[in-house]
Amino acid sequence: MINRDGIKKILQIISIITLVSIVIIYSFFSFKDYISGPQIIINYPINGSTISSSTVIIKGQVLHIQDVTINDKPIQIDKQGNFLYTLPLSLGYNVSLISAKDKFKRTIEYKLELVYKN
Repeated sequence: MINRDGIKKILQIISIITLVSIVIIYSFFSFKDYISGPQIIINYPINGSTISSSTVIIKGQVLHIQDVTINDKPIQIDKQGNFLYTLPLSLGYNVSLISAKDKFKRTIEYKLELVYKN
């Protein structure tokens, strides 16, 4: 004979475990951007490089951001977060500050140091 109360209890426990699992997974994906925070990736030029022209095109990507600036000037990014920015250089040592802010108002900064040698 089948114990209906036992099966009913098992189904209730499975339903509760499934519901709790769905809530935990949904919460993880909802807070993933908050957990990882904003990120700045510079593909070119390499930090500390010596450049032989008076301008350099900075190529990079930003992730999980709302605003991005280079030396306090806003820059345009595409849907994937890629950007290109032409930076004028003066002779010698140059420092540029790349700053990104996410929708939670957290900021990250990247200091790009380049040397312009004629």
